[in-house]
Amino acid sequence: MKMYQLPVWSEPALDSIGLHYRKLQDIEIYVEDLGSEAFYTKLFSRVVNDEVRIKKIIPLGGRSKVVNKCKEYSEEFPALFVIDGDLDLLLGEREAPHNGLFQHRLYCIENYLFCEDASAELLQDSLGNILKEDAYAQLEWLDFKRQLERDLLELFKIYAVSWKVLPNITTVSNSYHELCKKISNRRGSVPCENKVSDLILEIKNQIIEAIGEDGFDEIYSKVSESIEGLGDPLYAVSGKDYLLKALRDYLGYKGANYPHNDGFKFKLARYCNLEPLSELGDAIRKIVDEGGYIQEIS
Repeated sequence: MKMYQLPVWSEPALDSIGLHYRKLQDIEIYVEDLGSEAFYTKLFSRVVNDEVRIKKIIPLGGRSKVVNKCKEYSEEFPALFVIDGDLDLLLGEREAPHNGLFQHRLYCIENYLFCEDASAELLQDSLGNILKEDAYAQLEWLDFKRQLERDLLELFKIYAVSWKVLPNITTVSNSYHELCKKISNRRGSVPCENKVSDLILEIKNQIIEAIGEDGFDEIYSKVSESIEGLGDPLYAVSGKDYLLKALRDYLGYKGANYPHNDGFKFKLARYCNLEPLSELGDAIRKIVDEGGYIQEIS
């Protein structure tokens, strides 16, 4: 193992690692993603304004592992179990409520990082010669967001229908950059309308072949209705696999060059708007103060 690599914990170690941190923190927080503890810790500490001690986020490596750990947990020490919305979110489906279980009302935690405030901070930090208001103006954030909605929202609707009908079809794991075209060295890559349309048609045809056009229309309508109920249409698009990659390219075009790595996520987590995370903050405080928390489904 290289000196700068974090240790890789075995599954039994991950299950029990919280015990070693109980004197240092007020709550154990379990999450899905391995290797993302740094930005999780930064983000969750900001959410509670450092009023709750959070020293170690415990990644278990998948939703089912987090949900099962939640159901099995019987310790008195406060614990919260956090999972993503994923494509189930677009289908209006959620995990059944359970004490200590928190499910994001957006695709994944990285969606919180896809944020105008954080992007303006990174742009100002990188350029070093513009005021904050100029960074916001230079971003042209609404135009950027609208373009991504046009390019990606329909694709994720089809992904969700496919996940319901033909779960073995490749969907979100389709590489974002393979669906892009390069505009120029300065602008970099943007979603290619033709590539996205071709993929949508390919998946849609397979769905219709499996359940017919009426069956497709019924599920598609349900997905569209679910997305309308989200706080932001782009909450339906994977932040981890699509939005942050688009954002990194866009910031590079605007003059802020960052590698797409954990450092990029950490910087965004330092500055992102916390309002969409208020429910999570309330959940953390309630677990610590009262020892229990049941998330409302609606």
